[in-house]
Amino acid sequence: MMVMKAIKIKDRDGEVFFKCPRCGMVFRKSKDYIKHVNKAHGHLFRST
Repeated sequence: MMVMKAIKIKDRDGEVFFKCPRCGMVFRKSKDYIKHVNKAHGHLFRST
């Protein structure tokens, strides 16, 4: 099974953001990142 780990970025206030390694989109919440990966890059995980 393939796994896409988010790139974690901290801003100067200490808040953590999640960056998609495939397309570079940045998300504030991990839930939003997971929804994005499943919708936009889910075809990589599905078997035929």
